Amino acid sequence: MRLPLVANILAFLALSGLSAVAAGEVSGPFAKSISSSDVTQIKATISKERSVSHNVKKIEAVRPDKVVIQTTARTAVDEDTTYDFNVYRRAGKWTIDPNSIQISIEQRDLRTNGPTFIR
Repeated sequence: MRLPLVANILAFLALSGLSAVAAGEVSGPFAKSISSSDVTQIKATISKERSVSHNVKKIEAVRPDKVVIQTTARTAVDEDTTYDFNVYRRAGKWTIDPNSIQISIEQRDLRTNGPTFIR
């Protein structure tokens, strides 16, 4: 009888946005100061930025009002592009610092990291 009650409470918390940030989603010394609402706002801010990939790989909280973000995109068969940049909370709103965007291109060795074929 207790299991359905627990399941209902967890479902309510997940739907209401009160659940904790997923384990491992935010790292860094101030990870506990970044709420699930903050993560949602940060991802929404990133999704609006045209100059970076929207595939979030890492969120690192370096201060309560600053996170370092890493996103990636596969730009060719043997190439990934990585974007590193800062996002700041100003007056309760998360914004990207466009001057902090750094882009790097990494080559993949197709012999060891090649495409996966389903047979």
